[in-house]
Amino acid sequence: MSLDADLLRTRLAGTRWDRIEVVEATGSTNADLVSRATTESVGGESIGGTVRITTDQTAGRGRHARTWTAPAGTQLAMSAAIDVGDHTEDLGWLSLLAGLAAVQGVEDAMGVRPTLKWPNDVLIDGKKVAGILSEYTRTEHGPSGPGGVAVIGTGLNTTMAAEQLPVPTATSLGLATGRDVPLTDLAASYLRALSDLLDLWPHDLDGLAARYRDSSDTIGRRVRLVLPGDRELVGTATGVDHSGRIVVDVDGEQVVAAAGDVTHLRPE
Repeated sequence: MSLDADLLRTRLAGTRWDRIEVVEATGSTNADLVSRATTESVGGESIGGTVRITTDQTAGRGRHARTWTAPAGTQLAMSAAIDVGDHTEDLGWLSLLAGLAAVQGVEDAMGVRPTLKWPNDVLIDGKKVAGILSEYTRTEHGPSGPGGVAVIGTGLNTTMAAEQLPVPTATSLGLATGRDVPLTDLAASYLRALSDLLDLWPHDLDGLAARYRDSSDTIGRRVRLVLPGDRELVGTATGVDHSGRIVVDVDGEQVVAAAGDVTHLRPE
């Protein structure tokens, strides 16, 4: 199945996404929008509300400058730009709520509900089916004056075969469900969910945290948490707080982390 750009625009009418760009191939949908964030704002316009989508992303990026690659046509890469003004203290939530949008989008389009590994890995049966990267760019000229633009990028593995998966802990929607992947429906469901969740940001972080906890596969698990600087902790994840930070009980001490890598461990 291919992306139907006209149908996608129709399906997204009434959302915050007023410019939908479907391209055959590009290096990185995130990089495309980030590079335009400053230049387009110079003329008094903003790329906020722009979505860029492809099924062939040749130089995708993940967190910590990791590469994110997939054979042509086996992934749906989507980046969405929003004006964030001066709400920079809550930018960390954008990646988490994008994970929530991916959960909802996959459930609506595919009939299977993924879970989330903190902060934003989207899992089906414990295997990663999507990755998310959010980036912030400061702009000096925009529709409301100085502020900033955030670009939220999501890559969903759609039709990768088993031998095409980058690591054994990955999967694709086709493999996980045994079904064809309706790309237009999937993109529309995700982007509509993302638009709705962004209506809660940054004014209802408690509501976002409650929704995130409901979809979390990390809370309640024994985990290894690797913090910036390679400090490693092992404990039980007990929650995600108002700021989207993970809370881990390490021998009775509640450790709160805003950044880090989590590995789910087997129960002792």
